[in-house]
Amino acid sequence: MKNIEVVGKVVIAWRELVESPMKESYASNLLKFKEVCMPFSKFITYVETTVLNLKEKFVRAWTNKVLHLRCRTTNIVESADGVLKKYLRSSVGDLASCWDEIDKMLVVQFGERQGSFGRNKTVLEHEYKNIKMMRELEGYVSRRALKFIYDELKRSKTFAFDKEDCGCVQKTSYGLPCTCIIVMKSNQKFPLVLDDIYPHWKRLSLQGKEIDDDFSVMEEWNGIQERLKTSPYNMKLYIKEMMRQIAFPETPNLCPPSRKAVSKGEPKRKRTTLKVSSTGRIPSRWETIDSQNPDSQPSQPKRLLPKRKDARLDTYSRSQASSSTSKLFRNIPYISQIPNIMRPFVEEIVNVKGDGQCGFWVVARHLEMDEEDHVLVRQALIQELRNHRSDYMPIYDTEERYNKILNDLYLQNVQVVLRR
Repeated sequence: MKNIEVVGKVVIAWRELVESPMKESYASNLLKFKEVCMPFSKFITYVETTVLNLKEKFVRAWTNKVLHLRCRTTNIVESADGVLKKYLRSSVGDLASCWDEIDKMLVVQFGERQGSFGRNKTVLEHEYKNIKMMRELEGYVSRRALKFIYDELKRSKTFAFDKEDCGCVQKTSYGLPCTCIIVMKSNQKFPLVLDDIYPHWKRLSLQGKEIDDDFSVMEEWNGIQERLKTSPYNMKLYIKEMMRQIAFPETPNLCPPSRKAVSKGEPKRKRTTLKVSSTGRIPSRWETIDSQNPDSQPSQPKRLLPKRKDARLDTYSRSQASSSTSKLFRNIPYISQIPNIMRPFVEEIVNVKGDGQCGFWVVARHLEMDEEDHVLVRQALIQELRNHRSDYMPIYDTEERYNKILNDLYLQNVQVVLRR
């Protein structure tokens, strides 16, 4: 195997070891690294005694649990030292010449930082423009932080996972919203606000923040309180809404409707009753029933009214009200023995056997069973009384009454009574 291929395998194994996200994966990657470096025992001993003793400082399995703001190695310091050496060009020189070169380097770096901060405030990536959740961060957060947040946002839309699966590495190590926070705010329709961002990513100026110990809003606050006392109710609501937007910018001002709006289908039309244009009086319920049964005794006596030429009331013919329905009742046997008020509700009359069990015959017939199945009705009643004895005892008052009713339901007892 060529030396270049060996070095490439060692580098790949080392990167996997350093980028191990958990301690378990770190142990497996360490075994893989030792296997690749097996021919070089001294190299393995050197790495274990000098580098891996400090694994908590640079391996992701440990650094992901502390706030490091993406600074896990000394590369930043080493790169600054390399830039300074380029300006000095030589290690031999007096203090004045070295100071001038250092000043030139700082001026260039200051210009680069100012330009970077200016781009963070004015230039917005095209892929962020249509994301409503990130609108309040535009111009106030560095573009690098927006890139991290955008990657987590894409991750939240690609995978469906719980908070335990998120790991919250970005929140812990970078001070930026992680995937679970973005999912929670997206479900609640809340945007990301500046309070969710660590101050390091919001610093877009080299001047620092201006601190004024005398700053106060008590005068304005007292003025608002006084105005609220004298303002009309609508003005109070407006002031309250303005203050709510300042205090809680992430809370939407929309509220759900009082009732759910029907967005599908045609609205239901109300039924309209036909207007009666006749001048004749509408017959009462009693008159309608009597007209349907002209052969029976009327339910109410007729009123005797004096006949006049111009009298138009009570001209309604009872015999002509419903001649078709009156014919139906004539075909039902024993209908004349039913009171008039109950006749419109009678559909059929069945004459069951009068052997002392007629009630059970009727129930069996009503349940669409054969009349001979009245024994099943008796058995069901017996089972009901036995299974719910505690419910029926208060109804029958005494134990003797309960036992009598239960014994009378048995068919053999009924037959004995009939024989007597």
